[in-house]
Amino acid sequence: MIESVQRIQARIGEIQETFNKLGFAPINTPLPSKPFAEHLNEAMAENKVNSVEANNNLDGSVINDTNKKLDNGKVINGDTSSDAFKGKISFGVYEGNTNNFAKAINAYKKASVESFPTKYDDIIKEAAEKYSLPENLIKAVIKQESNYVPNAVSHKGAVGLMQIMPQTGVGLGITDEEMLKDPYTNIMAGSKYLSQMLNRYDGRLDLSLSAYNAGPNLVDRLKRIPNIEETQNYVKNIIGYIK
Repeated sequence: MIESVQRIQARIGEIQETFNKLGFAPINTPLPSKPFAEHLNEAMAENKVNSVEANNNLDGSVINDTNKKLDNGKVINGDTSSDAFKGKISFGVYEGNTNNFAKAINAYKKASVESFPTKYDDIIKEAAEKYSLPENLIKAVIKQESNYVPNAVSHKGAVGLMQIMPQTGVGLGITDEEMLKDPYTNIMAGSKYLSQMLNRYDGRLDLSLSAYNAGPNLVDRLKRIPNIEETQNYVKNIIGYIK
């Protein structure tokens, strides 16, 4: 019996490692203290009442208090920018229930947000207050965009922690591309742009993140998440981190 349990635990460990490699949990950061198996058991217990058809949208449990969950109940007040987000965030097509396994994945990923690097937390807090954004949302975007590497440059030319394209930076008032590698400049600019997208799409996080990744012109035309694998995975991963 003990050997069977050990084999199961070893298999769970292999699955967790696979999730890490696929981006379902932070890379090179400690795993959450609660094992994935425990999240799965809790998700199964929680879903006794409602049976929901399985799908591959890595959604979370029902979100009735979206803003509260996103920012741990923090009410953002104080000195905000004219570009600050002025509404309530919704998950768009990612609202609602899903199957137990997907719920467990999201619970595991959300717990992992707590193990993200803390080096830039003061800057993130300032940006969150200025642009009325949840701190966890900014952290999740940084994680997905650059894995917290400040001088990262993508093959498309996006720069820094929040992977800002130089031409987007110019629109945000940053004419020196090298400045986008500065953590403070990048996080403040990226947060400003994210708040602009949230205002543009009435708080729909799915569309706002799609626009951040693929550009607002495409999202404006389609009025949905583009059928681009990179963008679809991008949106699912970030929402999975914070949901």
